Amino acid sequence: MSSSPDMSAAIMRSPIGVIALMRVKLQALRNRVSQAISDSPIKFLATVGLLGVVWVGLYLLFVAVFMFLKQSRMEAAIAIPMVFSFFFVAMLVMLTVSNAIIAYTSLFAVEEAMYLLSAPVPPRAYVWLKYVETLIFSSWSLVLLGLPLMFAMAEANPEAVGYYYVFFISFFICFVPIPGAAGLVLAWAIARFLDRNVRRRLIITAVLVLAVVVVWTIQSVTAQEAASEQWLTGFLLRISFVQSALLPSSWVVRGVEAAIESQTHLALCYLGVTVANAMFLSVLAVRLVSWKFMSAFDRALSSRGGERSTAASPAVGLAGKVFFYLPHGQRLIAAKDLRTFFRDPIQWTQLVVLFGLMTLYLVNVPKLSGAKPLEGWGMVIPFLNFGALSFILATFTSRFVFPLVSLEGQQLWLIGMLPLSSWQILVSKFAFAMTVSTFVAFSTTVLAVIMLKMPIAWAVLQVTVTVATCFGLCGFAVGIGARLPMFEQRNAARIANGFGGTVNLVASVMLVLTMLTGMGAVGFHNRMRGFDEALDAPTLMIAAAMIVLALGGGLTAMVVGARHLRRAEI
Repeated sequence: MSSSPDMSAAIMRSPIGVIALMRVKLQALRNRVSQAISDSPIKFLATVGLLGVVWVGLYLLFVAVFMFLKQSRMEAAIAIPMVFSFFFVAMLVMLTVSNAIIAYTSLFAVEEAMYLLSAPVPPRAYVWLKYVETLIFSSWSLVLLGLPLMFAMAEANPEAVGYYYVFFISFFICFVPIPGAAGLVLAWAIARFLDRNVRRRLIITAVLVLAVVVVWTIQSVTAQEAASEQWLTGFLLRISFVQSALLPSSWVVRGVEAAIESQTHLALCYLGVTVANAMFLSVLAVRLVSWKFMSAFDRALSSRGGERSTAASPAVGLAGKVFFYLPHGQRLIAAKDLRTFFRDPIQWTQLVVLFGLMTLYLVNVPKLSGAKPLEGWGMVIPFLNFGALSFILATFTSRFVFPLVSLEGQQLWLIGMLPLSSWQILVSKFAFAMTVSTFVAFSTTVLAVIMLKMPIAWAVLQVTVTVATCFGLCGFAVGIGARLPMFEQRNAARIANGFGGTVNLVASVMLVLTMLTGMGAVGFHNRMRGFDEALDAPTLMIAAAMIVLALGGGLTAMVVGARHLRRAEI
């Protein structure tokens, strides 16, 4: 019996705990994949098929961009490395934020943490486990974008040899832990040192700074003269920092360029630098986080408890004032959903990252085309902007808006005490979804219109169609969520991945594709008639049909959902 503490201490110091936890997680992952394939084979095949379509589309887009830039040898020598560097800097920022969100949630905001921390496993093993999970969950987007980019670069550079692919994949894999380590430390610092009020002030400050930067950038860009050479010079000067030798993204870019040019020794040098820094930063981050992990966990746990105990009436404060146009009972529900949205960093931070990257693109990319607002690339870019924005909104509504009705399953009796009908409850949910989606979509679309200097008539058309798309997507998410609810499920992700979530996602994608078809028809018709700034009768008819379709589809879904919800209550 006296040797038992020594044996426990040996186990605590050994990597057995990490290996055991990872084996359990891998087995759980295999079980989930097998269950998903056996329960919903059609959904699994559809997901794989859609990923293939996305990969092919991205590949064709990257090839078109590289070929367009290579039309001028001098511009290609400057622009292609700059675009590549800009891509990896954006991925560095996005992966850092994404890793911080996932790490904070997995380390401090799940019930599994309390269970595992009570097991005979040291905190360092738990941190290692969650760090590896974070890298896996946050890096899928890099893989989604990286593989088409790899093949597109090989297509644009026929001199690339076979081992270029090995170097490219190696750089991608070794690049991911660098922002992952930064995100892990950031999540730990937020839990350890920042309480709820400080986090709120920092978020507000960051939003204001971002708004100031965007406004300043718009003014600086629009103040440039029409000559594309002058604009390009100013653009390259503004983003020259992305090629700094101190940035990890620069090591990846230069290593891949060396691999393309068959400079194996130089590519190996940059790969070694990337691997060494990834390993060093990972070990340093895990040791730092596990050093004071329990105190950070206690702070995060007490902060969540404080939020629940100090929750005020949702009709009080800014959340209630946003929905001033709703009656009091409906305002309670809508404001409650809005507060829940902002208290969950997984929801609003993902939306901020996606639209932040799109804003960054809108500020810098469209001017490179040098085309007039309604000619050539000037006509294609609004179409691509609308498509990207619509698919982001479809993802947001399917993931975060659709589960809203199902999550009320345990509290339907409480909501039923309000003097509200099922239709009024759905209108409250719809008001919340429409407020969030319209705010980000409207601001992004207006920014695109300003950057492209679109004529007033075409700008109004773009904004109106975008708002109508928001209406349809939110109506689908709320209505189908009420028609096909999962009241017994408390996990929002599982609700979104269920049968009803699949139906909603398919309906949303079909709506987006239909709206894109209409926008494509408008652009093609405008090209055929000679790029006129005025809107003719066929253009107005197509736009009216798109708007009626989006509004009618959203309203129909909500009516059907309200009827089913009323019968379910009875």
